[in-house]
Amino acid sequence: MKILIIEDNEYLRSALEKGFNSRGYTVNSAEDGAQAVMELLVNSYDLAVVDINLPKKNGFEIAKKIRMEKNMTPLLALTARDSLKDKLVGFDGGFDDYLTKPFEFSELFARVDALIRRSKPQKNVDLKIGDLILKSNIRKVFISKKEISLTKIEYNILEYLLRKKGNAATNEELIEHIWHEDADLTAPPVRSHIKNLRKKIQGNYIQTINGVGYKIE
Repeated sequence: MKILIIEDNEYLRSALEKGFNSRGYTVNSAEDGAQAVMELLVNSYDLAVVDINLPKKNGFEIAKKIRMEKNMTPLLALTARDSLKDKLVGFDGGFDDYLTKPFEFSELFARVDALIRRSKPQKNVDLKIGDLILKSNIRKVFISKKEISLTKIEYNILEYLLRKKGNAATNEELIEHIWHEDADLTAPPVRSHIKNLRKKIQGNYIQTINGVGYKIE
């Protein structure tokens, strides 16, 4: 799952990044509204956590702009504004949920998980091929009912390939969906993770498509 954190407070932004990373999310960040709009319109995210008071464009303007462009990325407003009027403006403007500061991280994570489940309920299913089962709701992988220990990146690669089962994923796709888009990664690191993943899941599940990338079939 890929989340965009839109927050100009460096301390809070860092805390949010660490919190979501620890839960297995891939996290990108934006420090102002203009950067956030560009990120949301150019890249694909499962959800964005949006501060309302931002430089260049505020949270309401971000929501209005991306909804005008038919971008339906779930948006969770994170703000000190707690009046009913502000909440109604946010909901009317395109926000899907609203959490006021200060907040408990446990509540934030619960709201984010609920929004993602609501927007993409089909993702919380078991993905299977042969004796291999990936349970996306608990982020665990089993082969012949025995749990296989994977790193965060290995799990995310496997999940992505399983969701595209029968279709090839390019190196560029994997880099975009598994890592930050600004990471300094090329084909060799991708191959290295694929090699380790193959050893752990065994079998011939992951195929190399020369000149294209990888697929599971």
